[in-house]
This record gives sequence, C-alpha cells and structure tokens, in this order.
Amino acid sequence: MKEDQIIHHFIFQTKFGYSAIFYKKSPFLLTRIVLPKTNNKNKRQDYKPHQKAIIISKLIIDYFNGTPVHMLRPSWEWLDTSGLTELQKSVYSATAKIPYGKLSSYKEIAEVINSPNAYRFVGTTLAKNPLPVLIPCHRVIRSNNTIGQFAGGKNLKIKMIELEKEYR
Repeated sequence: MKEDQIIHHFIFQTKFGYSAIFYKKSPFLLTRIVLPKTNNKNKRQDYKPHQKAIIISKLIIDYFNGTPVHMLRPSWEWLDTSGLTELQKSVYSATAKIPYGKLSSYKEIAEVINSPNAYRFVGTTLAKNPLPVLIPCHRVIRSNNTIGQFAGGKNLKIKMIELEKEYR
C-alpha cells in the first residue's frame, strides 16, 4: 500500500478522557478526530506521531482544559476533504466560523450556505462530521434552543457548550 493511503492514529489524553486523531502522513491530511472517551483500552503508541498530529492534539487538549482557543479554525490544507461534496464543505466551513462560546442553529447554518430549507441536510452533514472540535458541530443546536444530537453524546455536547461559556 502506498504511504499516502496508509491511515495512522495518535491517541492522547484530555481532561475529558482519551481522544484520538487519524491521519495520512505524506502529505499530512487529518481524516478523523475521535471525541474523548473514558474507556479506551488501546492507549499504546508504537511510533513517533507526525509533528502536525502532535500540534493538533495539543490544540484539542488545550480546548478541553478550557483554554479559549479562538484560533482553532481548521487549516483546510491539513484536512482530508476528498470525500465531501461542495455543499458538505460549505456546511463545515460555515460551522467552523461559529465563534468560541457562541451557538448557531441548523437553520441559521442553512441560511449561511444559501440553502434556507436545507436545515435537515445541515443536521445530517454535521452528524457525520469527521473532525469535531476543529469543525465545532457541538455549537449547533435546534432552532427551539434544544441541544439536538451529537456523535459524542448529548452529555458531552452540553459539557462542551458549558466549558465554552465558562471560559469565553
């Protein structure tokens, strides 16, 4: 298998539990972020991770420590967006622009991408978000101000929203 197709992983600990990032090395492309979990059985690292993977892990650790990482915008050239449609990319781009400590609704994101009736599409796209924290889908809620769904679970979404309110 070619080096640009091999997916590597880096597991690291945050205040909220163990998290992981998956990436390709050459060129560096981040493919997935796994939100913190408290029960990760495979915490062992057998290799030295890519320097950019270490940088991203430190940003995520800082985020979960309550550091208001206002500049935690994704560096798009580091993200593997090859499997995404232009409309999905626009949803992720709009979501990435939601400021730290602020919330937006699925409907508001749909309006930002000039598809005001596509709020369900926005929800479906964010449910598949491969890069949570960098693309802060936890900041998107329903129009009626209820939490909505979250890949890391509603409790983690609430904790992340509360963390940002406390430290903004």
